[in-house]
Amino acid sequence: MNYLLSGLQAVLMTYLLASNIGGCTINVPGYEQPTPAVKPAPTLPPITAPFVYDVPTTQSDWTGYNETVINDRLVGATSVQESNSLQLEVRKNYGAAIQIYDKVTKQQLINFKDLGRESGMGTYGGPRSFADDSPNWKNIGYNPLQAGDDGGNAAPILFHGVINGWIYTKSQSLSWAHKDARKLPFYYEQWVRLDGNKVHVKVRLTHQRPDKTFYEPESQEWPFMMINGARKVHFYNGDKPFTYDATAITDGIESKGNVTAVTYRGPHFGVTEPWQAVEIGANRFIGLYSPGYFLANYSVDNISANESWEGGNTNTYVAHVPMVHLDSDNVWYKEYTYIVGTEQEIRDYVYAQERFNQPDFIFNKFNGRNGWAIFDGGYDQKEPFKTDNWQATLTGKESLNNAYNAKLISPWGSWKATDFNEVYLRMAYSGSPGTGARAPLRLTWVTNGQAPDGIDPAFPNQNKVRFPNGIRNSPNQSIRFEAINDGKFHTYKFNFANQPNWKGTIQQFEIAHESTQTYVAPGEQFTLQYFGTRNPTE
Repeated sequence: MNYLLSGLQAVLMTYLLASNIGGCTINVPGYEQPTPAVKPAPTLPPITAPFVYDVPTTQSDWTGYNETVINDRLVGATSVQESNSLQLEVRKNYGAAIQIYDKVTKQQLINFKDLGRESGMGTYGGPRSFADDSPNWKNIGYNPLQAGDDGGNAAPILFHGVINGWIYTKSQSLSWAHKDARKLPFYYEQWVRLDGNKVHVKVRLTHQRPDKTFYEPESQEWPFMMINGARKVHFYNGDKPFTYDATAITDGIESKGNVTAVTYRGPHFGVTEPWQAVEIGANRFIGLYSPGYFLANYSVDNISANESWEGGNTNTYVAHVPMVHLDSDNVWYKEYTYIVGTEQEIRDYVYAQERFNQPDFIFNKFNGRNGWAIFDGGYDQKEPFKTDNWQATLTGKESLNNAYNAKLISPWGSWKATDFNEVYLRMAYSGSPGTGARAPLRLTWVTNGQAPDGIDPAFPNQNKVRFPNGIRNSPNQSIRFEAINDGKFHTYKFNFANQPNWKGTIQQFEIAHESTQTYVAPGEQFTLQYFGTRNPTE
């Protein structure tokens, strides 16, 4: 990664700016949102057992109906749940996308301007040329979306029912970039349930793609939400996580001109608590939590439209953006929760959830890559693994014939440096032709508040929010080691006790080539069994 926008980010930015300049929605000053019919909160069965992905045996009718028209589109059939503070609405004509009405501030929260907004799971895969025949979204690639496509076609609902108080839907995702209701072999199952001031969502994503090509990882939006209006965003990226330390707050604005505000959807950045929140009133927020939510992004878009209703162009976006290979025949189980309340209530809920305080990654048939990825050129056996161990081959970019920049990257986490000072890597290595008996490699790490590589100097104010500790110094945040080139498993121990830059909160690891090298022949093979703080040989 570098400070320049990726192709995908550039496409998104072009669209958002065009929407702003072109005035794609009518600005209605003083527009008041229609208040939904609020009903007494019914009694839902209590959540007394761990969730299991059970599917109802029979379908249910859509018992609600919303007569609101959003930009010439009728909301229509819904399934609704009520609590004392919230109303949850699952909308059939939007691929079962979720709307949340806050009874305290009397507003719909999620943006429904078109079928590319909403909230949930935004998914991306290769190749980037997949949508080059689309009128608006060249270079966005393969993008199955829950709600529908750029032509206003809703994703078809294949099943709708209720089980143990959870609203269940199954839909087939459409290619967002196209306008012809192009179905993708990507199935989106969703279980939703209201729980007081929280909305819990469980998701099962099933991919059955005929194209078996291994593609580079893409930044997923697992999950994201777009909130109506221009709002402030809160998150925590400091070195005292889970202590109620002061949060970072931003309005997303880099600078204000005479007419428009300059905003910035910049590079992804680390957070050390797994949530982001958007202000919706005085000391009231909608928070988004998901396990592993440690790589994030945000933006405030189309501010000049000055709209804050669910069909408006102005929105505030937050997302968890892990790097994931979208394998052709895989199933992903994900979960996330919306929490509506004070910042402390959001953090109270997040702090009560299970978390992992030290890195501990086993690579086997059950875990697969365990959140890791091959970056900048390579391939593996794809998930789901048929045998234990992750077998990664680094090739580099095809056009370069050089694997020097290719590397293995861990998922982002939040691990206090003071809690551990050594990690173990259990790995077999087979070098490409010409590699000696030992291959020079390095283990690098990123700490909280750092950009892994470069940042765009044109946005100093927003960079201070995302990256208060500047750019990682890779040479000083690396430990060199030599991999034994015999194709057999060996355990490598890394001790950080004397590393001055082992501090704060560790957020990511990389297994990369030695920084002094300039050429690595494609084809070297890494087979990983384990990475973490436990000695795998004991």
